[in-house]
Amino acid sequence: MSGIWTQIGQLVADWNMIIVVIALCSVIGVAVFIERLAYLRRVDKDTTRLLIRLRPAIQEGNIASALEICQETGGAVSNIIRAGLTNHERSREDIMKAMELRGTIEIALLEKHARILSVLAHVTPLIGLLGTVLGFIRAFGEMRMSSLVEISATQIGEAMEFALVTTAAGLVVAIPAVIAYNLLVSRIESVAVDMRAGASEVIDLISEGQQCTSRRN
Repeated sequence: MSGIWTQIGQLVADWNMIIVVIALCSVIGVAVFIERLAYLRRVDKDTTRLLIRLRPAIQEGNIASALEICQETGGAVSNIIRAGLTNHERSREDIMKAMELRGTIEIALLEKHARILSVLAHVTPLIGLLGTVLGFIRAFGEMRMSSLVEISATQIGEAMEFALVTTAAGLVVAIPAVIAYNLLVSRIESVAVDMRAGASEVIDLISEGQQCTSRRN
């Protein structure tokens, strides 16, 4: 049984499969981070400026103009506000439900693929640890097949070096992945706060407009 593990360790060491897997994980992590960062920049608009433009249109009851402003601005907050404006003739509860539903969709889009970085941050150290274990198996296998007198310190050192390099490589990928994931989570939370603030103000504006209309009638 130990011979099989020695062969596996030798195979992995010869082809550097552990390093290749870790390198592949790093490429995936960089690609995901760049894609998510670009998406967040695209959907994260200036909410304050948007609300300043929307406020007079909603107060005047010009919902068509408000919808056009949301269409021009784009972004996650605009999509949520547009969902509320589309249902402006319904009750406050229905408007809130429509905006909450759209908010759930937008949050899901923001978080899409982001958890891959979290997975990589947890998996790559384990892959590196696997390489370390296989490297030690190889070293002890060589020691077992040779006498302690014949085996040189260089041979043991090479096996140990490979074993520790894989762990280091796993950590080199995992640490930036943790940082990148937390940066994305921070940006997502910031957008989510803007969503809630924008939705709350628009609901109040629509409700005020409905009350004014009721008084006129």
